[in-house]
Amino acid sequence: MTVRVVSLGDSTSCGEGVGVRVPAERTWPVLLARGVPDAELTCLAVPGARLRELRAGQLAPAVAAAPHLATLLVGLNDIARGGFCGRSFARDLTAVVQALRGVGATVLLGRLHDPCRLLPLPAPVRSAVLRRVAEVNGAVDLLAVLPGVHVLDLAAVPGVQERRSWDVDRVHPAAELHGRIARTAAEVLQRAGLGLALPPVPSLPAGGPSVVREVLWAARHGAPWLAGHLRGVTATALELART
Repeated sequence: MTVRVVSLGDSTSCGEGVGVRVPAERTWPVLLARGVPDAELTCLAVPGARLRELRAGQLAPAVAAAPHLATLLVGLNDIARGGFCGRSFARDLTAVVQALRGVGATVLLGRLHDPCRLLPLPAPVRSAVLRRVAEVNGAVDLLAVLPGVHVLDLAAVPGVQERRSWDVDRVHPAAELHGRIARTAAEVLQRAGLGLALPPVPSLPAGGPSVVREVLWAARHGAPWLAGHLRGVTATALELART
């Protein structure tokens, strides 16, 4: 029997960001699905997606696929942009999970790690970001008690807070961390009684991206992106600092 797996989310699941890319075959949903006998994976994740965009664009095809397993990792773009509302996030997340459970899917929900560890953020912004992370994770925790819902805690992935685990932008997982996320996800599902093989745990590189590579990325991708989004970035930073 074919086991249908769908992956919903943002760039953390599809492996693409601004000037960074992990080959599709090395992303964590693909590595996880390889351990599921006779799995057929559909990746619906979209770079930059927020939860309300996921609900509007990814949920319908996910439900139509009638998946046996659905992975859902989202929230980083929500907390990094203006207009975040924890109550709205919780309502949208509940609706998405209920829709997936309604077609019989086992749901693997992602909890966020602390994204500030590797980013040089001002103290007021860092504090506000962490409050938003807590709201996202609180919404996940409320749903974790439902039958058929399991939680992948990114903070529990070995090496997640090490610089060498991340790509040059310090936001997107390097390929090795994708492998470790897949392993942790498989362990969660295996403990829940799902029959799947555990992917190997990849070794982390000896060091993170070089200073030269970081500078080149900033010049080629980071600065142009910031220039094009300066108004929104500034507004979000001010909003975070005020909250």
